[in-house]
Amino acid sequence: MRRAILIASLLTALPAMAEPVQAAGDYRTCAPEISEAGRGLVAKTCGTLAVPDFSGVEFQSAGEMEDARSLRDGFLLGVKVYGRCVSDFITAQQQPGVSADSAAADQAACAHSWAEDKATDVTRSFGQACIAYANRSVMDMRLPVYEGPCYPVSDDTAD
Repeated sequence: MRRAILIASLLTALPAMAEPVQAAGDYRTCAPEISEAGRGLVAKTCGTLAVPDFSGVEFQSAGEMEDARSLRDGFLLGVKVYGRCVSDFITAQQQPGVSADSAAADQAACAHSWAEDKATDVTRSFGQACIAYANRSVMDMRLPVYEGPCYPVSDDTAD
């Protein structure tokens, strides 16, 4: 009997949860149009993110790579700030007097998910370009050998 009640309660919540996401294998993601709507919704409060693109980049010098690293790090910080702002936006949508039927909180959550996906893409593409430069620097005597990190170093004590 308990199992039937649990299943019934889970099934009643499915239609509400299914709207803003689409299946991607076993992983549920926000539909692009919902993410876009969310980004537009929170833009006035949280601003917009300019996403750097390092795909296909081939660094010609350590200085060029360090400039790109600064751009990547600035973007990652921007995503963190954006995420906090979106969380505050969602909290404001859950206050008394705000319609519970509004899709604003779901759309905003999808905007944050989009930003996190972009942070992953930027980190990956910079890392790949950095590794390619590091490999070239070992083989090309005109370049100083690069032995530093190509991906952000996590500090578990921060935050």
